Amino acid sequence: MDCPKCNFHNKENIQTSSSISNNTQFILPSPKKSKLTEFTKYDFDEFDFIEPLEDELNIDQMKETCPFCDEILPDLMSDKMKLALDRINNKQGKIEESDRIDFCHTHFAELLIVPSGIANKYPLNINFDELPHRIHRFKDDLTEIINSNAYSYYLNLAKQVYQEVGHRKAATPMMLMSRFESLRPGYYGSKGAVLIANTLIDLFINTRILTAVKSYPLQSINYIQEVLVPETAMRLIFEDIGSNSSLETARNIMIASSDFSDYVHNCDNE
Repeated sequence: MDCPKCNFHNKENIQTSSSISNNTQFILPSPKKSKLTEFTKYDFDEFDFIEPLEDELNIDQMKETCPFCDEILPDLMSDKMKLALDRINNKQGKIEESDRIDFCHTHFAELLIVPSGIANKYPLNINFDELPHRIHRFKDDLTEIINSNAYSYYLNLAKQVYQEVGHRKAATPMMLMSRFESLRPGYYGSKGAVLIANTLIDLFINTRILTAVKSYPLQSINYIQEVLVPETAMRLIFEDIGSNSSLETARNIMIASSDFSDYVHNCDNE
């Protein structure tokens, strides 16, 4: 039985073998080329973001950067940062590692630590002249601690360290430095710490209220530094935040605000 498809080819498309030359080659026809009838349409408004990105990149390239870590410096630099940058740019010879650390700490503080402190309402301005008067109001509370009639978080902390490592080792500068983080007076800074300590020495050591017997196992001056200074700073902060709070909250603020104070209320700023 004949295939209809074969018959179709036989009738329409197939040449006899006698009409085909031996040299004839079969050539696959090229695909039919379509005519370009329309262009792909683009919404170039979608690419408007390119220009702002380029502008931002150009702006960043124009900003002054830290010569050590390439951090972009603030447009409005403080006088302290300007002086530090000028000192580095004008320095002859090799720049010391301390220069790098000091400058990077400065711009890190101004870009991150200070704004964070302001957001947490830590004070940029403190009336240090009135601190002695304020501290005198705590005399009775602190005397109760000295006489062992009141609980002291910091006295307990000091006694624990002395029991663990011994009296002699606990009083060494290295051990004091290891406890330094927990003894900083919060946002009152090193400037406040000096004023607080000097006032407490006048109140308790010079008047013989704090004696070697009462300060044991700490020496009297270490008792001032490790117990009474942080207890006083905690009470100052408690006054600042209001009587509706607690000493524990004040202590937490004191710990959290210490980095802020290291930059803003540092003795070196004088």
